[in-house]
Amino acid sequence: MLIACDFDGTVTTRDCLHLIVQGFAPEAWAEIEPRLRTREIGLLQAIEEEFSLVRITEEDAVRHVLAGTEIRPGFPEFVEWVEGAGHQLVIVSAGFRVLIDPVLSAAGLSRLRVFSGDARFSLQGTTIRYPRSLRECASRCGMCKEDVVREVAASSPSPSPLVHIGDGLSDLCVAREADIVFARASLARLLEREHIPFHPFEDFFDVRRVLKTMVPG
Repeated sequence: MLIACDFDGTVTTRDCLHLIVQGFAPEAWAEIEPRLRTREIGLLQAIEEEFSLVRITEEDAVRHVLAGTEIRPGFPEFVEWVEGAGHQLVIVSAGFRVLIDPVLSAAGLSRLRVFSGDARFSLQGTTIRYPRSLRECASRCGMCKEDVVREVAASSPSPSPLVHIGDGLSDLCVAREADIVFARASLARLLEREHIPFHPFEDFFDVRRVLKTMVPG
C-alpha cells in the first residue's frame, strides 16, 4: 500500500502557511483569500502574492509555526503502524520544506520522506519555489502532487492500493486517482461536489482504524 499524505492542516492541526500570513501580513490575508475562495485567482498566485508581503527571518517563521500548530492526534501512532505493516508513506505538500522539517523533527518524525515546495524568508519579502511540472493545472496549485505520486509509485514495490489523505485544493488531483481517500475541510467539500467517495476524518486514529479493516497488514 502506498499512502500519500498532505501536511498543512492534515498532519498538522493548523495550516503553517495560513499561520505565517495571518500573523505577519494580515492585510494580505484579508485582501487575497476572498479572491482565492471565489476562484478569481489560483492557489499559486495567492501564495505568491501573500508571501511577497511577509517580511521576517527564517528563524521567526519557524518559531511562529512551532508555537502555533501541532501534530494531529494519532499521527505518530499511524506512522508506527504503517512502518510495522510494511506499507509506504510519503508526505506531499504545497507548503514549504523550511517549515515542514522543523515540525516533523520536533515530533521525532524527521525520517519521513517529504516532497514539497520551499521558501526563502527575508526582511525584504519571501520568495517561494516549487518543482517544475508540465501539467497546466500546476500553474494554479504550485505543487503538482500527482506528478510526485506517479513518480513514487513507479519505483514502489507495492504501489497499490493508493491511499490519499488531505484537506485542500492541492489534494484534489491525487484524490481523483486514488483507490482510497480520506478527506476533511475544503477537500471534503470539493469531493462531495464531484461525487467522489471518501472517508471523513478528524484524527489519524480514524484513518488507521478504517485502513486496518480494508487492507491486510
